[in-house]
Amino acid sequence: MQALTRTMQAIAARRPRGLVSEDMRVAAEALLFEALAFSAGGRHRDLPVAAPDCAALAGQLSAALAAMMAFEARYSQWDARFAEPVWMADDHRIRRLKRLAPKPGSKAAVKAAARAEMEAAAQAARMVEIRARLAQRLAQSRRHDPRFETDADPAGARAGAAPSDAPGLPENIPSIRFI
Repeated sequence: MQALTRTMQAIAARRPRGLVSEDMRVAAEALLFEALAFSAGGRHRDLPVAAPDCAALAGQLSAALAAMMAFEARYSQWDARFAEPVWMADDHRIRRLKRLAPKPGSKAAVKAAARAEMEAAAQAARMVEIRARLAQRLAQSRRHDPRFETDADPAGARAGAAPSDAPGLPENIPSIRFI
């Protein structure tokens, strides 16, 4: 919701009367429908219709996001044991808030940073492995491809034939047969 709202606000700043693309409109309508549960009136029967222009849709998404934030503020409280907000529930079970962007300095932010660091290290290790495989395949293809031959080991010499078809050509020029 936040990402789409920010995107629409940025687009609306450049061209407020511009029309919204079809896939952006469909995504916005789905998010607006899901956000109805957090508005003051609760769920309605009618599906929300996204505004056709960028500025109006940015306003709709901002209002839905504000309703979600107000709902969270009404039904959550700070828990000092976990150093993060939790939902207030009647059954006295502790339910931690799950957020896309946890508050800086909280345990959730530290966990998210550690997870991101581990994922970055894993991605770097995968890239090293992919580069090694690519270098290995290039080396193999150069061994078998006559276009990459050196003067010391022409393909014809390995096969037992003359290195070139034309007697007057230098040996390091590949013949038409190998191209």
